[in-house]
Amino acid sequence: MFTREDFQQLARSSLANPRFVAGYRGLHYSTYPQYAFQVPDSEQTLRITRAPKAAADNGLGFWLAAESVDFTPQRERYFAPYLADAAFEPLSEPALLKQIADCCAELIQPPPLPLISDQTFQGALLMYSLDTDLLVSLFAEYSQEYLHFYWTSTA
Repeated sequence: MFTREDFQQLARSSLANPRFVAGYRGLHYSTYPQYAFQVPDSEQTLRITRAPKAAADNGLGFWLAAESVDFTPQRERYFAPYLADAAFEPLSEPALLKQIADCCAELIQPPPLPLISDQTFQGALLMYSLDTDLLVSLFAEYSQEYLHFYWTSTA
């Protein structure tokens, strides 16, 4: 699993161009827009991104690709600082599952939890939490794939 130091080393070399992170083989995602929640006025959005582990990736490439899914040119100047401000805090599997369950609690039709149940949990990182922002960003590594969970609200 990658660390803040891995990210900082990459940031010095390649991250100045946010298009560097585009594309990760097998990446797929589901988005739950505000109308998927019990109270649409809460303006919540949730995105679950998954991909099979690539042989040469420690998860950093996947995380960057998952974070850039909704990338727009208007966001370009904020992208690198947003990534650099991530917490990179290790999470246990129970803590990861609780964060995900809490964010999914207000969905009209929540996904089956846990999101990945047929693989061995390897580790997780809390990148952003409600303690610092109106968003939650989580990265998890399983035996065969990576998971990125993103929740935000503009309300």
